[in-house]
Amino acid sequence: MLTKIIIYYLVLINVGNFIIFAIDKFLAKRGSKERIPESTLILLSAMGGAFGGLCSMYIFRHKTKHAKFYICLPLFLTLHIIIAIMMFF
Repeated sequence: MLTKIIIYYLVLINVGNFIIFAIDKFLAKRGSKERIPESTLILLSAMGGAFGGLCSMYIFRHKTKHAKFYICLPLFLTLHIIIAIMMFF
């Protein structure tokens, strides 16, 4: 039961983070001053959405030149994989 909840959580946060990155890219292209804060993108990635954030970064070419994104997101993803392996094996 707990495994299903964790899987649902990870799917939702990754899809959500992917969409949020895409929305921020759309707002950036439009030149909008109302953007999604970088801290929100990093926080969602740290909370389990690193895979969705990375996919969105490279699909939409968004935030790929910002060190805190191209360093932190792969680091978060690696950490999430290690935690998952420790939890399930």
